[in-house]
Amino acid sequence: MDGQRSWPFEILSLAIVLTACIAGWGIFGSYKVPAGVFAGGLIGTINFRWLGSIVKGALSEGSTARYTIKYLLKFLFIVSVSALLIYSRKVDPLSFMLGFTIIVITVALKGLTL
Repeated sequence: MDGQRSWPFEILSLAIVLTACIAGWGIFGSYKVPAGVFAGGLIGTINFRWLGSIVKGALSEGSTARYTIKYLLKFLFIVSVSALLIYSRKVDPLSFMLGFTIIVITVALKGLTL
C-alpha cells in the first residue's frame, strides 16, 4: 500500500449518488431527478451486492440449481421495484437509469484503487 486509504464500496457508491442528486437538483430544480438518481443508485448497489453473494455461493458450494432460483427471484424483485417507481411517475426514467449505472463508475473507481 502506498498510504492511500480506500473507501468502502457502499460509501463510495453513496457519495457518487449523492453528488449526482445534488447536481441534478441544482440543474433541473425538480425533485423527480434527484429521486430518480437516488432510487437508481440504491437499487443498483443492492443489485450488485446481491448478485455478488449469489455468484459467490454458487461457486463455493457447486450446486447451481438453488442459486438459479435465488437469481431469478432477485431479478424479479429488481424489475418489479424499478417498474413500480417508473410507471408510478415517482421518478424520472432517465435519471433513474443514470443512478442505476452509477454502479459502473463505482466499480471502475474501486478497480483503479487496487
